[in-house]
Amino acid sequence: MLAFCAVLTALDGGMSALAERSPVRRAWRGLFARSLAPIAVHGLAGLMMAVLWCSPYGPVAALLVLLPMCVSWWVFAQYHRERAAHQATIRALVQAVDIKDGYTRGHSERVGQASMMIARELGMDDERIEVLRFAGILHDVGKLGVPTRLLRKNGPLTPEERRVIELHPEYGHEMVRGISFLGEARAAVLHHHERLDGSGYPYGLAGGQIPESARVVAVADAFDAMTSNRCYSRARPVSAALGELEKCAGSHFDPRMVTALARAVDQYGWHPAVTADDAAAPPARPPVSSAPGAHR
Repeated sequence: MLAFCAVLTALDGGMSALAERSPVRRAWRGLFARSLAPIAVHGLAGLMMAVLWCSPYGPVAALLVLLPMCVSWWVFAQYHRERAAHQATIRALVQAVDIKDGYTRGHSERVGQASMMIARELGMDDERIEVLRFAGILHDVGKLGVPTRLLRKNGPLTPEERRVIELHPEYGHEMVRGISFLGEARAAVLHHHERLDGSGYPYGLAGGQIPESARVVAVADAFDAMTSNRCYSRARPVSAALGELEKCAGSHFDPRMVTALARAVDQYGWHPAVTADDAAAPPARPPVSSAPGAHR
């Protein structure tokens, strides 16, 4: 049994490390115990059935052992169905945002990936890493409430237009507030445009007032925005984007999150996806604002 679990752990951990481009040791952490537990339970149940089958109580008693196993299987199946429903909910929301703002197609998934990389580098547990991935994926869901013409406007926004754009975190929070499984991801949706110096929006929170999840997503969001083509600016090289984040660390962004992202990118790399055809990319020109968090 131990040998089987060891082989299963090695294969599963190796595949996970390759798929997520994470260190093998990190992928293996805790995997052996998680593999051993269900196999040990099934092994003991099989042993109990064999003993009871040969006892004076006969096959009927042995078959009763199957009852709790069936219940546990049903609970496990329900759990997986619930997870599938969660994923479907998130996919539907993200697809709606992508359809509305085609120029940033794929942005949500990449922000989720970058948020996950930061969370892992900070040593967060698996459950919280998943919540931060959800936060990154859903951070811009409030753009569904913003006029499409503003999202796709080719050029600087007027002050009035920017005020409308800046409502999207509150719209997003209203949309996800009732989705309980998102946990702290809901706070990240609301506060991912806040800045450490209090100059962000929607509430002008500063420093430790900003939830940690929002500080993670803020860095991931700005990083992907700078390394992707937009209708109002061209993509920057990864090194230049990291340099901009480091310049604004302490004023706009949490230095811990910026350092964690830089370490993760240095270790695993980053492959920015250009969200529009290269031929249709806008001409190089100064960004709408010098601050990396000034994207839409």
